[in-house]
Amino acid sequence: MALLRRKGSIHAFNGKYPDNTLNSDKEKIERDVLTVIQLSLTPNVLCEVSTSTDETAKKLWKRLEGLYQDRSVTTRMLIQRRLHTFKMDSGTLLQDHLDAFNKFVMDLQTARIKKDEGTLACALLFSLTSKYRDIENSIMYSKEHITIEQVRQTLYSCDVRMHFEGNKCDETSGIFVRGLLANREGAN
Repeated sequence: MALLRRKGSIHAFNGKYPDNTLNSDKEKIERDVLTVIQLSLTPNVLCEVSTSTDETAKKLWKRLEGLYQDRSVTTRMLIQRRLHTFKMDSGTLLQDHLDAFNKFVMDLQTARIKKDEGTLACALLFSLTSKYRDIENSIMYSKEHITIEQVRQTLYSCDVRMHFEGNKCDETSGIFVRGLLANREGAN
């Protein structure tokens, strides 16, 4: 949608073209918008929402909204269950796991399910494999309010360290990455 707004093609959705727009220009804009939407969809989603040959961008967009913006109680509960039962499989790359977690967060936002930052950070921590357990403990028992960004930064640092040293991250590495060690040294 942002791309369409940027290109000035949003008129294809609301039908409010500037007064001096020719009919041939309106038709071209609508075809272009339809093409942009279709090219942005995966083939299986496109097959699911495309139903006719006289497709318009507005009709296609409405079907996409109906498919993906379902805010029923069942959908909301399923999204929350997926978030709270989400676990990292052994052998999964950290980046792949974080990407999947980010998708859950976006699904929550789309369904207008509000979760505070600390709850999401804990859900991410608790979804990790045992090789990240020390990081989980060091963050969990700190006295600071935790954020998703702090957890991500700590995990990335730990992942880099494990890659180079080939061992488990220990508690001090997690605390140091979060900046607690630096704060304690400054207080002495």
